[in-house]
Amino acid sequence: MRYQTKLLITAGLLLALSLSAAALAYWGVSQSHAYFARSRIAHEQLERQLQLSRHTQQLFKVWTDTLLTGMTDKPLGAAYLNKVIESDLAALQDLTERELALVGPREHKGEAAELDRLAAIRSEFQRALAQLEEVEQLRNRGRPDVAWQNLMALTKDGIDQKLNELIEVAVADETAEVVRIDADATQLLNRLERISQIHAVLAILATLALVILLLRGLRTPLAELLRGTSKLAEGDLSHRISVSGRDEFADLGRSFNSMAADLQSHQKALQDAHANLENLVEERTEELRRANESLRQIDETRRGFFADISHELRTPLTVIRGEGEIALRGKNKTVPEYKRSIDRIVEQAKHLSVLVNDLLFIARQGAGAARLNLQPIDLGDLLEKVCGDAKVIAHGKSVDIALANGPAHEVVRGDPARLRQLFLVLLDNAVRYSKSEGSVTVEIGRSNGEVTVRVSDRGIGIPPEELEGIFERFRRGGHAASMNEEGLGLGLPVAKAIVEAHKGRIEMQSEVGEGTTVTVALPAEAAEAAA
Repeated sequence: MRYQTKLLITAGLLLALSLSAAALAYWGVSQSHAYFARSRIAHEQLERQLQLSRHTQQLFKVWTDTLLTGMTDKPLGAAYLNKVIESDLAALQDLTERELALVGPREHKGEAAELDRLAAIRSEFQRALAQLEEVEQLRNRGRPDVAWQNLMALTKDGIDQKLNELIEVAVADETAEVVRIDADATQLLNRLERISQIHAVLAILATLALVILLLRGLRTPLAELLRGTSKLAEGDLSHRISVSGRDEFADLGRSFNSMAADLQSHQKALQDAHANLENLVEERTEELRRANESLRQIDETRRGFFADISHELRTPLTVIRGEGEIALRGKNKTVPEYKRSIDRIVEQAKHLSVLVNDLLFIARQGAGAARLNLQPIDLGDLLEKVCGDAKVIAHGKSVDIALANGPAHEVVRGDPARLRQLFLVLLDNAVRYSKSEGSVTVEIGRSNGEVTVRVSDRGIGIPPEELEGIFERFRRGGHAASMNEEGLGLGLPVAKAIVEAHKGRIEMQSEVGEGTTVTVALPAEAAEAAA
């Protein structure tokens, strides 16, 4: 017999034992819940019956004491006791109906009789209460002698005697029922305990028997397999396992012997491949190192980009939000006031748009994904127009801007909008940090297949220690910040990103107090270079 069949039989027997144990536990729990519910209801009924007896005695005592003493008012506390008794009767009604839903057909008749007895108690209570009400009405109508005679007759006959008898019978029945239910519950628990003990013993014996039978069949083949694997682990690939029978262990032994033969034949091939593998691993390791370094640089660019955005977007967003809240807060603002707030919001939104576009361009260039609309451009014409635009900026500081060597027609391949932004940034910086009535010179030329543009000023200059990080984002030197509070430190980084996106280079030379020269070199257009 194959071990798969043996295991299936063992699993089936264990499953049968588990299911029978689960069924026994479920049955025991359900029966325990039923007895617990019955016991709880019976105890509550007994307690309510005792309360009903006590409350009715208190009520009739209050009534008779009031009538005997000749008080004209209704008995104190009678209304409260009436409500309490009605509550007791309603609770008993509900408990009896609940118990009736739990009992079986054998006990259904007895529980139905409890409902009839409860109705009789209610009827007798109402009858006695009505008789006392009649006595009170006779006294209130001015016939105390007749009221007195009727009260004596009721007292002599025992006005609440029948009611007390009914309640006493109910209390006795409920007491007997509580005792019976508790006894049945105890008997059930004892029976469940004995059955569980017997079932546990049978399960243990069956499990032990099955385990012993399986272990006897497993010991010899497992020992042979362990010995073979030990030999194989020691490097003895010539060892073979003796195979006999048709069970799974015989199949495993044959597979083991085949595996050992394959390993023996492949060992030499592995040794030959080991040397090649080491070289390949070294090559792949170096590639991974370069890739990780590239990823690290990209991650640093990404981190810097998000840090810059979170830092610089906060101010315009705060202004936009503040202006919006101010515009919404006032109830009696004039149209010009609203217009000023909206103008301020639009102004900050435009500033925010420019800032975001610059940051995105820098980030894309850092990731090698800058988007450019490349076309042949006459750089001389472009510079002439840019200088004209920059003169408007320079007019306020009385700074002169001059294109030194006139309109030279040098052609490059680039994005007109980005190149215009590049030279406007350089001219704007030159004007900002020039002295009053100073001058800015722009020169264009060609050398070694490149078109070079130099922007020179005679401004404050940049200290040597700040010159190295001048192209970093949001980096402003101490001299620049003290002379001009405006600016975010994005101009030169954007300029560098534009130059690098055009496959060019940008350099800066500066001396404190003497001025600064920025040199931009862009590849000349191929056709022009050939000419």
